Amino acid sequence: MKTYSKYFGMLLMSAMVGGTLVSCTSENPFGGDGEGTLRMRMVINSDVTRAETDYDALRAGCVVYISGAEGLMHKYVGLENVPEAIPMKTGHYVAEAWSGDSVPASFTSKFFRGYQPFDVAKGENQVVVNCRIANTVVSVNNTTIDSDLMKDWTITVANGPHALTFNEENVATDKAYFMMPSTRQDLDYTIVGITAEGKDFIKKGQIKDVQRAHEYVLNLMYNPTYQDEGGAFVTVIIDDTEISEKSEIEILGAPAVKGADFDIEKQLTGNAGGFLTEKVVKVSGFNGLKSVVVSSPDWEAVKLPAPSVDLLNATEQARQAITASGLTWDYEIDELDIASSYLHFSREWLNALPERDTEYCVEIAATDVQGKTISATLRLAVGEGAVVIEDPVVTDVPDPTDLMAVRSTSATVPFTLADEAVNPGIEYRANGESDWQFKAANLTRATQKGSVTLTGLRPGTRYEYRAVADGFTGETFLLTTETTFTIPNASMEQWSNFADNSKVLLPGEGGQRTFWDSGNHGSATMSVTLTQGSTDMFHSGTRSARLRSQFVGLGGFAGKFAAGNLFAGTYLETQGTDGRLEFGRQYDGSHPTALSVWVNYRPGIADKNGSKGGHLSQGDLDKGQIYVALSTEPVEVRTKASTRKLFDPKDDCIVAYGQYTFEGNFGPEGALQRLEIPIEYYAKAKSTKPLYLIIVCSASYYGDYFDGGEGSLMYVDDFELLYE
Repeated sequence: MKTYSKYFGMLLMSAMVGGTLVSCTSENPFGGDGEGTLRMRMVINSDVTRAETDYDALRAGCVVYISGAEGLMHKYVGLENVPEAIPMKTGHYVAEAWSGDSVPASFTSKFFRGYQPFDVAKGENQVVVNCRIANTVVSVNNTTIDSDLMKDWTITVANGPHALTFNEENVATDKAYFMMPSTRQDLDYTIVGITAEGKDFIKKGQIKDVQRAHEYVLNLMYNPTYQDEGGAFVTVIIDDTEISEKSEIEILGAPAVKGADFDIEKQLTGNAGGFLTEKVVKVSGFNGLKSVVVSSPDWEAVKLPAPSVDLLNATEQARQAITASGLTWDYEIDELDIASSYLHFSREWLNALPERDTEYCVEIAATDVQGKTISATLRLAVGEGAVVIEDPVVTDVPDPTDLMAVRSTSATVPFTLADEAVNPGIEYRANGESDWQFKAANLTRATQKGSVTLTGLRPGTRYEYRAVADGFTGETFLLTTETTFTIPNASMEQWSNFADNSKVLLPGEGGQRTFWDSGNHGSATMSVTLTQGSTDMFHSGTRSARLRSQFVGLGGFAGKFAAGNLFAGTYLETQGTDGRLEFGRQYDGSHPTALSVWVNYRPGIADKNGSKGGHLSQGDLDKGQIYVALSTEPVEVRTKASTRKLFDPKDDCIVAYGQYTFEGNFGPEGALQRLEIPIEYYAKAKSTKPLYLIIVCSASYYGDYFDGGEGSLMYVDDFELLYE
């Protein structure tokens, strides 16, 4: 079920790295002109780790983060979990990588860290993450130890309570690796032993102001005339050497062999003569492939000219014989030195296999130019008698390319079902709980592959889960649900006069713009407040927000019809009698299902002042509206006719939208009624993270065009995002 990277290095990853309304202008982050792709490579210092077992452990345990201005965008644990392609929005990012064991002191455990800012432009991008050792390293120069002058000795280096000791057995080979806390900059050392004359001695000292990625080498000098106690027999000279980046080497993974559109670890099944499509096996390696060897114990049945054939180095005669049977291959190296060979097992080749009760096995072994080899076996069952029953049920991690797979109260995980599975499903539990809950897999036997959605989960909680069936328990996986977003001042209790203009009333404290704003900035130029806190009616607390539409005129100004409005965002400026606004407040990226709000609405009737925009006629009943949207960026709104830009829920930056239009009275007289507005997610929400929350309330639907009914009145209170 896991996808293994085809060429990457030890760690890292690859990837072909009623208010006034307006449209968004952001680039599409995962398509069109806004798409960038990223390839990453990692290097690690060759002076501090050389063993192949080190590389394997570091590959398996690495943690990779990619962050942008809006926070964490991608996280991967283990090289095998890094997808082969990550589409990314153009912009500035930071890649961080950790690998190894971060322990206070060890002779064997090392910790590596990389930090690399980079930019993603349109098309393909490359970045190398230089993962340097994060430890402070201490060693002893073995050539300065004179066994004739110093016997039964030990050299102990300590980072506070954590100490490591060198002796005759390890001094020539071992290095000490320390993780230094921020509160400590010094290492202590203690040398004890016996002189040639049989006298005990002890020498203590400090290595001052140590730094990570530095190696401190202890060199010993002796005083043969030593007579007194106190350690004057030994003098220590410390060489401080920064671990040079010049010695870094690129750690490359072994080549990869996998099915282009199928899992090569699973048996392929079909009937004799009934295979409908070819099967393609992709072999990849960094910097080139030395050989691709195809072998089979059934070599005659699968039309090989010999039990084992190197396709890349086959004779012309062998090549012709193999291709004539329907097995063809090619070889290419791309601009990043990734070599790929595609093996095409054609329909003709597959359908030439006779039915039998045992499976056919074709092993494919690839060796790269570094001499690393990996192999996989193509297993073919032709006829029911050869089908091998494997795990009855299988699950895996949620699709990492689907940002909606794990939400605040639910998670959708992949699931594969075998015909023989009895009572299949998923067991899951929150971190720290002992009892498992069970969710049945309601997949049909004909479907077999699908997904199971776990519901009723707690927000911001880590869960473990596994596939189960009668008599079977699968591998355990982990996921963490999204948090939930609490709307600030959702109960409309806080109101104050704007610090920059005391005539403007704001929903917030301290005279500062907070989460909410309104068109009061514009109407205040004519000494009118359209939106304000009210005790007339409310759901909780002591007040609600009251939005009133009316004709606004003063002195020599002709005036205009103005809609009472409230929105999450910022009123930017007044342009004559028009406004420029910005909808949207920063948001945590979660995925609610609906917006709940308590409302009372009473529409007015359009007169000559409220019907000038052409959308309402005199005598028409006004409408009100509330809508909610999730966006990748704030939305600018301009109401001036010559430069008007209004909100469009279909713009590229909008990933989810919901609205309710009031066409008459809403709520009983003198009281508010709960309204729930479902939020619809567009297809792009799977690959686009919402970064801004937009909520707009308007007492007049056509307020952007200065149309509406005099006296239209809306009360709103207790906004809440629902997660179900």
